[in-house]
Amino acid sequence: REATGSASPTTMTTIRYFLPEDGDTEDHPNVFLAPRTHSGVPPKLGDVKGAFPLPGEYHFRFKSPLIPGGDREKGGLAVWMDCTDDKETVSLWRGSIVAKVSRIGIED
Repeated sequence: REATGSASPTTMTTIRYFLPEDGDTEDHPNVFLAPRTHSGVPPKLGDVKGAFPLPGEYHFRFKSPLIPGGDREKGGLAVWMDCTDDKETVSLWRGSIVAKVSRIGIED
């Protein structure tokens, strides 16, 4: 007899992204969905990279508050945090995930 799994189902979250070198801007982002395994917790970089819709190799920066919780304040300052560890949870800005993406390699 098989045991039933108690793992929580995977839900999807929206990722807004732009590639400045392609002429994209933060004001008019592209969008894709990435899995997250825990409700209320942003996905890990590896999940974002695995769901990224464009072929090639990319570097991801995520919009983050300069001061933790500062994105809840009017006029809060944002910074772009480099994310390089696939096991790292990506940053949120005002409840959304916003990525500035740089192409570092193209698949043949």
